Amino acid sequence: MTEMKVATLNLFNRMGDWEKRALLVIDQLEALSPDVIAFQEVDLMLDQGMWIARQLNLRLKDQSHYRIKHAASPGKRVSYHGIGTLSRLEFQEHEILDLMTFERVAQRMVFRCGQRPFVFVNTHLHHPPEAEVERVAQVEYLLSWLDRDSRRLPTVVAGDFNSYPHEKAVALMKSRFRSAFEVVHGREPEKTWPTPVNEFDPSPSGTLDYVYVTDEFRVLDAGLAFDVPSAETETLFPSDHFGLFARLQL
Repeated sequence: MTEMKVATLNLFNRMGDWEKRALLVIDQLEALSPDVIAFQEVDLMLDQGMWIARQLNLRLKDQSHYRIKHAASPGKRVSYHGIGTLSRLEFQEHEILDLMTFERVAQRMVFRCGQRPFVFVNTHLHHPPEAEVERVAQVEYLLSWLDRDSRRLPTVVAGDFNSYPHEKAVALMKSRFRSAFEVVHGREPEKTWPTPVNEFDPSPSGTLDYVYVTDEFRVLDAGLAFDVPSAETETLFPSDHFGLFARLQL
């Protein structure tokens, strides 16, 4: 295989009536059929990530099944601010980085696309819109961690960066990577957050989620995902975020 599809979605843990949202997540995940997807705000108390994997695998029957690896928040939000990466590619390596501020973490995994290894990173940065400086520090810490690997493997970095396109954290990422959505469309999405599922956060709407890739990848397609509301309730979406996907060739 020289092509693959990657994606990212903030699950919004158990908030926003998860019991109603859950089927939407599974239906749209099955339709999207990514090879690897980064989840943020995974509720470990509910075993949310494992539940998603099991439900999806039940539908796949004899097709390649998914596995998930988690990273827990290192602080008081451990139960519902975890991250998890779901993949039907075999995990070759898995490491977790404590970003050392605001209980944020990252996962670094190695997979293979055909015979070529590549790195996939899942992360979730600090939230408040005014915390731009703190997010830049987290990106710098993350990039320094990745630079320790002398193999310089092709890399995908996906997640909820809580950073609008004009912010320095995004500029820093784009100094090293390309945004897959921007490669295809010439701009970032109008927004990836919020949907009507989030009724309490008054922060400005906009793009907070990204799939970044190094130059070794050809971006064949990219777009929004998990952006279809319930057929019965137009205000019910899979999450308070839209997801993103990218179809890549290595």
